Amino acid sequence: MDIINLITRAIQSDKVSHAYIINGSQDEARALANYMAKGVNCLSGAGKPCETCSSCRKINNLNHPDVSITHTEGASIGIDQIRQLQKEVFIKPYEGRKRVNIICQGEKMTVQAQNCLLKVLEDPPGTGIIIICTVNLDFLLPTIVSRCQILKLDGGSPIINNELYRETFLCFMEEGFTRASAMIDLLVRDTEKSVEDFLDYMLVQLRDILVLKVAQNKDLLYIRDNEEFAQRTAAGLTLGKLDRLVNAVSKAREDLRLNVNAQLAVEVLLLEIQEV
Repeated sequence: MDIINLITRAIQSDKVSHAYIINGSQDEARALANYMAKGVNCLSGAGKPCETCSSCRKINNLNHPDVSITHTEGASIGIDQIRQLQKEVFIKPYEGRKRVNIICQGEKMTVQAQNCLLKVLEDPPGTGIIIICTVNLDFLLPTIVSRCQILKLDGGSPIINNELYRETFLCFMEEGFTRASAMIDLLVRDTEKSVEDFLDYMLVQLRDILVLKVAQNKDLLYIRDNEEFAQRTAAGLTLGKLDRLVNAVSKAREDLRLNVNAQLAVEVLLLEIQEV
């Protein structure tokens, strides 16, 4: 079943999720988000946009009172923007059936902004839908991803995976400091981009561990060849420790963006993981 049919059937059966991540190119993700916003509020009641009613026209013209869009022209979407969304999402719809909040370029949300959004996702309003559009799923916190239904379009980014990343992550989580330090040396010998990709890989792995911890459903895993490790790690970590791990990796990735030395950033991360 294609995504459009999936969404239409969810609307018709009143089984629309409270939160979605649309992973694809910016234009395609935004178009699908608009389709969903129109579909749930279309006056035709058909479960898909008629494109002629007043609700569909207002959404197309960006002046529907129950549909808001969060975006940025700068480098990031900050916590103040998400706090504003947080206020809006709990307001009852003015004229539509659902209040829809669309976040464009979700990969630009800062860690602080994502943690703020997480509070909404943990206790969502019954009349609100949050749609996060992103070209890169790996830039979202695993705690965010695990609480959303994912719609992956062809333009979405592939999950980065290779044996060096896998072995390094295993060492970080289960080996001593000396062995893990040696793996850092191997990683840094490649390029700094490899370090960035490795941190993204870590976030995906932590997302899988969190999914197993919360949902206990191996069918939701992104990286299928590491299921045994993910199950073992999920059993040995509390949700609090997982949250600290995610924050530590996210901070290391932010440090790289600020041009902190790659080896230093990963070594600091290793020390933080050893203390969790």
